[in-house]
Amino acid sequence: MDQTTLHDFESRCTQESPPRCRAACPFDLDARAFLARMAEGKTAEARKLLERHLPLPHVLARLCDHPCENLCLRRDLGGAIALHGLELTCMSAESAAQRVLPMPPKRFRLAIVGAGLAGLAAAWDLARKSYPLTLFHQGELADTLLTDYPELRQGDFPKNFLAEDLEDLKRRKVVFEQTTPDAALLEKCAAEFDAVLLDAGACPELAPEESALDADTLHWQGKICCAGWKSRTATGHLFASASKQAGQGRRAAQSMERLAAGLSLTASRDKNMGPLHTSLAGVEASPRVEPARTLSGEPVYSPAEAAAEARRCLQCECLICARQCVYIQKYKGYPRLYARQAHNNASIVKGLHTANAMINGCALCGQCTELCPENFSMSELCLMARRDMVEHGYMPLSAHDFALEDMENASGPNCALSLPDGDAPAWLFFPGCQLAAARGEQVTALYGWLREALAKTDRPGLALLLSCCGIPARWAGRERVFREHTDKLRENWEALGRPRIVAACSSCLSALREAIPEGGALSLWEVLDGMDLTGLREALPKGDATPPFPLPQKFSIQDPCTARHAAAWQAATRGLAKKAGAEVAEPVLTGASTACCGYGGLVWCAQPELASEMSAHRAAGLDHPALASCIMCRDRLAASGKEAWHLLDLLLPGGAKAASGAAAGPGLSARRAGRAALRRELLSRHGQPDAAADAASEASETRRAKVQVSAELLARLEERHILLNDVRDAVLAAEAGGHRFLNQENGRLLGSSRPRKVTFWVEYEKTDDGFLVADAWCHRMVVPGSGGAEAEAVIQEHQRVTDGGRRERT
Repeated sequence: MDQTTLHDFESRCTQESPPRCRAACPFDLDARAFLARMAEGKTAEARKLLERHLPLPHVLARLCDHPCENLCLRRDLGGAIALHGLELTCMSAESAAQRVLPMPPKRFRLAIVGAGLAGLAAAWDLARKSYPLTLFHQGELADTLLTDYPELRQGDFPKNFLAEDLEDLKRRKVVFEQTTPDAALLEKCAAEFDAVLLDAGACPELAPEESALDADTLHWQGKICCAGWKSRTATGHLFASASKQAGQGRRAAQSMERLAAGLSLTASRDKNMGPLHTSLAGVEASPRVEPARTLSGEPVYSPAEAAAEARRCLQCECLICARQCVYIQKYKGYPRLYARQAHNNASIVKGLHTANAMINGCALCGQCTELCPENFSMSELCLMARRDMVEHGYMPLSAHDFALEDMENASGPNCALSLPDGDAPAWLFFPGCQLAAARGEQVTALYGWLREALAKTDRPGLALLLSCCGIPARWAGRERVFREHTDKLRENWEALGRPRIVAACSSCLSALREAIPEGGALSLWEVLDGMDLTGLREALPKGDATPPFPLPQKFSIQDPCTARHAAAWQAATRGLAKKAGAEVAEPVLTGASTACCGYGGLVWCAQPELASEMSAHRAAGLDHPALASCIMCRDRLAASGKEAWHLLDLLLPGGAKAASGAAAGPGLSARRAGRAALRRELLSRHGQPDAAADAASEASETRRAKVQVSAELLARLEERHILLNDVRDAVLAAEAGGHRFLNQENGRLLGSSRPRKVTFWVEYEKTDDGFLVADAWCHRMVVPGSGGAEAEAVIQEHQRVTDGGRRERT
């Protein structure tokens, strides 16, 4: 990810953008933080915020025309937050004089001509930075301000606001010179000082027209800036807007610094950030707190009143995506921050562990993009980062290795199957590896019924292809592997006569549409929704029109995240549910905004605990038992404790292997076995049974059956992504002369095996009729000395070379 791409991602996340009140403030006051302190009754801390952000904080607390309140999101929900009143209350409280910290003076000498609000505001900012500063004014120092703003006279307030701020300027060693401002003085200042500000409010006869200057820099000519013009009403009356004049004074002070230093007046001046988006969904109106006391006509709050009014603040922030996404919540940040972390991970730290976890924790579901007003895509960001990590060798092998291994198994000789149907079948059924693994009986029955039903149409013939679609490789960032995999699928499709594809899985559907666009892939549900389903319910062996378990009266529909934009998929699933007699309710987040079950993006493999949190979060958002058209949605929701049914449970109820909606789906080992069993069953029914392979498989299972694993240990193995057969094979390999030794602490045997680039370790003991495994674990790496064909080959080659050298020396 280059800098341009990073900035493009960052610009789409507005969480760091200022809220509307802060954006409207000429002084960049952090109103959220100020109101938070006032709500907590921490007036002293709130006051420090005002003094840090506002020039002339006492004066502006009294005079500010509060443009922030005009944009407050509370405006139509009980009234805007009374920021002006709260600032005035805060600054009215008695406090110790600010301590002026000694700072080395800057080398540039600056001058201000005119003591209006703009000039004094600029003086405040520059004096705080320790610039040697001279302010030229006519008459008494306070005259101009008191003329423009007579309300600054002390009145009923316990302190003189103007006197407080002027005294602070004097403590900061601002030099005040009383004189008559004229063109000669301005010319003299331009010659003697490094930068000059002309206060247009105090010296209107010397100032140019406001329209003649750039509103951002306020640069007039040479070393001179100008600020502080008075505004004119529709009736022609001049008036002084305090926020405008002081705000211009601050901008002019910034330009003066740049002029003195010879820097660009415009470079990096303002951050181009979009507006902060804040959702008002569920926010109730709350009436504005009106204080019981006023001073000189201004509202002044008691501590309790101030806290109550400040608590009305919404503390505006975006985080629309984070409120719905468990993954974004987990790392306690937001997309803009994650974009920087992903960029740094690739370009600076070269594979930081915590950033790896963040990158691999995204389900790539795309819900954030739908919810974000600016369409920020965490899935796009994380997938790009994964590809980059794979390309540069930063991706830990352990992150996705098991999932990729499972993909290869589902597409390998034990599970994959290509069944033709005549010379040129019109259709190809692609159930997908997970439906094949979990619902073999339903897949078999559905395939048989579809073949018969389509044989009666003008487009007969239904071939079948059992395989993984390859999407795990893409989710893992291994685009080359994905392309190689889909190329093989294309070869199979062409060998079957280029039939039209019918996919039962939404991930498969998207992958096949991309890889084989000529295949015109449709979802299984669209095909079924357009057919007469008479007889489908009886397609299962021991099938019955009555489900073996009572179905719920009402379901919450669960759309798979990879079908969030598949309108035809969504319409067909609802249509089929209705035909099956089910009442369907839409969750709050459904269709395009549906939430992931925790399977997508291989998060179940890289971060199983986070995937489980995602499942539970989605289950909590469903008011009724779930009805899913994706088998992984169904199984993951059920694993979280949610009653969940698959659409095929309504269309094909009954059967010898029927289970209730509360039943958990098969584990990882059972899924592997289920795919292999489905292949054998379909070959037996529709192809040529492989007797030799069946006999070998049966013999292998008989040997493995001697190795026993408790249900409790099997559950732990599933959590570790260790398959039952790998554990059994490791024990058998150790017993057949492999690597094993006695654990002196408990008397058990320890053995290891490396059938591929995974090292398995088993702790077991012998029994009368076999072996009992006590524990097992694995390392997804090559561990020297742990056995395996590759290791033995290396050892033998080493011995051959060594022996040859000995003979040669002899």
